[in-house]
Amino acid sequence: MSENRNGDFEKKVNDMVDDLMKKVNDVAKEVVTRFDSEKEKAQIRSEIGHNSRDLTKAYEKLGRAYYESVSKGEPMEDMKDTMEMIRSKELLVKLLNEKLDNLDR
Repeated sequence: MSENRNGDFEKKVNDMVDDLMKKVNDVAKEVVTRFDSEKEKAQIRSEIGHNSRDLTKAYEKLGRAYYESVSKGEPMEDMKDTMEMIRSKELLVKLLNEKLDNLDR
């Protein structure tokens, strides 16, 4: 009878340890998943910042070219490349922000 009690106790302890290990494993997986998600968000924010700085430089270049042409009374130089860069960077920043918003949901 004593062996039966020891066996029951041992089984209960083993079951408790198994449950605890499962919970620890589940929590560890959740931590890794959240870490990966936050890492991806940080990378997207970095890309947004980089592209926003490029956009600011393009706006500055466009504004400077406009100012110089007006102050000299001359026609403005061709800014097609700068305008195209502005359009593409604006779209890229918009798409990155949408991606970031989707990750936050």
